[in-house]
Amino acid sequence: MQWYVETSGSPSEATSWLNTAHQAVRAYSVGGYVNYLEVNQPPARYFGPNLSRLSAVRQKYDPSRVMFSGLNF
Repeated sequence: MQWYVETSGSPSEATSWLNTAHQAVRAYSVGGYVNYLEVNQPPARYFGPNLSRLSAVRQKYDPSRVMFSGLNF
């Protein structure tokens, strides 16, 4: 699910609404999509048990992070 919030108020109000909504569905949410990165979500949410292997591959073949995806791992 992707969240869009429109508000005539402040960005902090929209962020607060999103945080509340995320907490409400967290128990039913599994994983994530790399194409829809969310703020403050750990890379393990997107890659699960493959994170350590992907990290090793990235360090070996792209140590300069030329192909940076927006996730720090």
